[in-house]
Amino acid sequence: MKKYFYINGEVALHENFIFWFATLFPIFIALYLAYPLAAGLEFSSTVEGYSNFTSRFRLPLWVASGSLIFGVIVSRFHSSEQKAITIRQSISQNHFSNYLNHRDHFQKYLKPISDNFGVEVDPFKIYGIIFSTSTASNANVVLSVGVFDFFRDKFETEFWVKMKFSAPDFTKQEVNIYFPRFAKSIGINAENIELNDFGELKELLIKIRKIYRRAMEYGITKNSPDKTLEFEESGFSELIGELSLWSNENGFNKHWS
Repeated sequence: MKKYFYINGEVALHENFIFWFATLFPIFIALYLAYPLAAGLEFSSTVEGYSNFTSRFRLPLWVASGSLIFGVIVSRFHSSEQKAITIRQSISQNHFSNYLNHRDHFQKYLKPISDNFGVEVDPFKIYGIIFSTSTASNANVVLSVGVFDFFRDKFETEFWVKMKFSAPDFTKQEVNIYFPRFAKSIGINAENIELNDFGELKELLIKIRKIYRRAMEYGITKNSPDKTLEFEESGFSELIGELSLWSNENGFNKHWS
């Protein structure tokens, strides 16, 4: 029943069942009330006949007038619903436009930074990490919390755990299989990455840390102050320090064969 008495602003007014119900139902009721009153009525075009007609059919005529009133009411509701749909579509379109603009500007912002460090990046992948709550339906320009947690999780599962499993017998081939996988998961194009020793690995991690710092600066607002950025970046530095210590203890800092 609900679907029949629902005003759908996405279709024309005359395609709504409730419009026809509101306009025709009073007429049917009026005809029902008028039927017994019509018995024995003599129609006359005189003033007296007209007065007699309106007097006898006063109630049915009053009920029938509800057709116009209820029709106008439904029409107004239909118009309001159409305006509401237009507003919702406009808001959705604005969110989508803001999302695309913010993401495209981020791409333009990040490209010269990555070029400066000589590291190819996937700006849209990094954007999805740094602004994880920003979507096409709800553009959110606030920096995500837990960027480093995502980074560390990928680093450990895609790379470091594999190296720990191989300790202390590392090979250059292993490093250059697992590290590119990690790099790709955080938005670093790793097709041309080839690491010969720990020095090159550490240098690349530092570059990635700096790129991420600059990328996160793009999201700094009054709602995510600088201390948020400093907290996130300290995690990157701590991770690199942990890797350096572990490398010394396990001979990972030697030249890989």
